[in-house]
Amino acid sequence: MTSRADLLRVTPDDPEYRRLAAAEAEYWSSPVPFALESLEERFSEGPVDRYTNERFTGDRAVGWHETIARHGPFRRGLVLGLSALRVEGRILERNPGLHLTFMDLSEGSLARRTDILGARFPGRVATRCADLNFTELEPDAYDVIVSSSSLHHVTNLEHLGWQINAALTPDGWFFLNDYVGEPRFQFASPKRRVFEAVHDREVARTPGRRPGCNWMDASDLSPFCGVRSDEVLPVLRRFLDEAEVRTAGALTVALMRSKPADGATVRPPGLGRRMTDAAVRRALALCGRLPPVRVPVSKQLLDELMLTGEMLADAGLILPGTAFATYRKRRSAD
Repeated sequence: MTSRADLLRVTPDDPEYRRLAAAEAEYWSSPVPFALESLEERFSEGPVDRYTNERFTGDRAVGWHETIARHGPFRRGLVLGLSALRVEGRILERNPGLHLTFMDLSEGSLARRTDILGARFPGRVATRCADLNFTELEPDAYDVIVSSSSLHHVTNLEHLGWQINAALTPDGWFFLNDYVGEPRFQFASPKRRVFEAVHDREVARTPGRRPGCNWMDASDLSPFCGVRSDEVLPVLRRFLDEAEVRTAGALTVALMRSKPADGATVRPPGLGRRMTDAAVRRALALCGRLPPVRVPVSKQLLDELMLTGEMLADAGLILPGTAFATYRKRRSAD
């Protein structure tokens, strides 16, 4: 199946795009500190995980990826972009008849799938190095396609949406888990003001602290991180039949892109606080890097961020943070 030139925002021969694509591939050639893959061995489900599970699946103990098998059985699948080996392995475990092809720009990340998942699931894992901005997929080939934490790196979303729809079998499913907030994690003023208001309530509970937040720019992100993140859901809705969309993290995502204005850090935490912090940092690692200083997080702050963000995002007043969406093949796409 060939590309459609009218759906391309960037072309593969664009010198600036080629420079950035090379930098993107190099960025992910080895596990990035605090990215999803780097935190695999330290995984321990925490309050943000359970909150996100409840928002995405209705069950605090069930992750989005656990629901894929309910729509099967599946035989031939495709994973667009790589995220967490734990999640990818669980998909293979829960779908025992499924063969998965992993597609990504980074040869290093793909090699780790061959070595780790290929050894665990012999004969059921294949890899393909390709740029999702220009990839051409075999039509009517996959009964399931999955993408997690990857489409927010894609510029040619229209091209990829069209390709996904065409590549699904007539009864196929597409499962998306991704960051869908503001581009490059540069949050809109209303979201910043709300976050700062909740944050300052936390600050006021500690005598001597000064209110306010400093917001991080995009200089630490990979070149394509969040390039069109706020357009992911609208574009997919155009090219596929949307079955369901659930969102979470409208304000908790901002924890990783802000620092207290007074530069305060908390005293050495106990075990409960360390587990909470680790869960927050892991769950919010979609962009690949986190602040170099630990963000003070209390249960009360988390609860207020979760509830306030949930209500405002559901009301359409601020953009959500992450989404879990399911799609079916559309018989006649744009």
